[in-house]
Amino acid sequence: MKTEYLIKETLKGLIATAKEKVFVLGEEEAKEDLKKLREVYEELVLFWGLEEELIDEFDEKVGILK
Repeated sequence: MKTEYLIKETLKGLIATAKEKVFVLGEEEAKEDLKKLREVYEELVLFWGLEEELIDEFDEKVGILK
């Protein structure tokens, strides 16, 4: 499915953005932005009916919000 591929690539982009925010801003300054990015990530996963395990992937790869 073409749309599913596009959404999964978008999710990868959100993870990359979160990691870059930590790198540029530092952990403490990035926390609020990371929370917002995770909310968008979760909303996309749930809206498009993707595997909810993808949400755990964000948490594992970004890690700071644990």
